[in-house]
Amino acid sequence: MNDVFVERMVKKKFESVDALVVAGVVAGIFVLTFIGFVVGVLIVPFPMLTLLIAAGAVFGGYKLVSARMLEFEYSLTNGFVTVDKIMNRSTRKRMTSFECDSCEDIGKFTENEARLKTRSFDARVYATQFGDHRDSWYMIVRSGKTGKTLVVFDPDEDLLEAIKKFIPRSLKFEKFGRG
Repeated sequence: MNDVFVERMVKKKFESVDALVVAGVVAGIFVLTFIGFVVGVLIVPFPMLTLLIAAGAVFGGYKLVSARMLEFEYSLTNGFVTVDKIMNRSTRKRMTSFECDSCEDIGKFTENEARLKTRSFDARVYATQFGDHRDSWYMIVRSGKTGKTLVVFDPDEDLLEAIKKFIPRSLKFEKFGRG
């Protein structure tokens, strides 16, 4: 059997929740800068404190806003899958990793969302383009790192076909038929 390697990147869409976070961060920067001005100039005559507080607020705001700019990377290598979160194209964090043969269930997320919300999992990994997870798929897997894990993701056809090759045969036939 030939080696199978499929890698996909999905960029999270900037949605209204993200816009509210950005607006709140900007408002917080102004409030902290104003407080820094009041403390640094009016209460304690130390103007440099105002500059330090303003710089800290801007830096913290930048970090909070840049953390909202997410991409997710799915990598499948011979049945081993990793899901990484990439923040602001600079910081990578492994969300989970697992073998496809540990898959207990797979399917369209929106068709099964109500049933999945009531189930118990050690971890839930949402690595999707949209906050409402439309057009997303789910897998229930066993991971050494995260235990029994619900993984919600947005595979393309190539990644889905590669996953089908490595999930248990009975599950493949149950969910996808003989095709």
